[in-house]
Amino acid sequence: MANPKNLVVLCDFDGTITTIDTAEWVLARFAQGDWRLFDRKFEKGEITLEECLNNQFSLVRASKKQILQELKDLVVFRSNFKKLAEYCKENHIPILIVSAGLNFIIKHFLELNNCSDLVKVCAAKTSFTGNGIKFVFPTLFDRTSDNIKDDAVRRCKSHNRKVIYIGDGLADYGAAKVADYSFAIEGSRLAKLCREQGVQCRTIIDFQEIIEAIRKIQVAQQAEWKPMKKHKKRKSRENEFSTLHR
Repeated sequence: MANPKNLVVLCDFDGTITTIDTAEWVLARFAQGDWRLFDRKFEKGEITLEECLNNQFSLVRASKKQILQELKDLVVFRSNFKKLAEYCKENHIPILIVSAGLNFIIKHFLELNNCSDLVKVCAAKTSFTGNGIKFVFPTLFDRTSDNIKDDAVRRCKSHNRKVIYIGDGLADYGAAKVADYSFAIEGSRLAKLCREQGVQCRTIIDFQEIIEAIRKIQVAQQAEWKPMKKHKKRKSRENEFSTLHR
């Protein structure tokens, strides 16, 4: 099926594609200090997401090898994510992972699940320093954006894309508000927040539900697109007649 309205899928990684939040797991396992203090400040709006993460991960004392080794048996992808990625590729729908997590974890587990060639990743660059892990985030497209997630939605919409956004956490809320079609993992913080704030957002437990939603969107858009195409043809013929009558 064609992609008449330029659909694009943006998806969070931790707790959305994966069934655990890998970034939070790393903090719980390796941070030396009260990393949750910065979560509370972020929730109150006292610091940005970027400030929160850099403060939290400055407390981590572990190597990349150690982190990946301990995560290897814990990280499981939510059902049918690869199927969604393959469906999007077959239907020429870009799929982008937009994450505030650890990029080396994301890339490692995408490779293990044979998804690296199916998706693109937008995340901060991370480096190991003497003071923990440092995050360097991409420059925001829109200065009014809360973080890279809602900024990615705005960037796509500026190119006339219809955006599907899938997430689970507080950091996904801004993106869910501005996306054309928003989805939250059932029982997640994002699902609760959208419900409380009246933001239209459908809950899911499996990525097969996203495939089915995309099919419905495509059918609806095809139905809308065909009459518009016919109308344009009629208009061009009218222009021909007006030219002949001059």
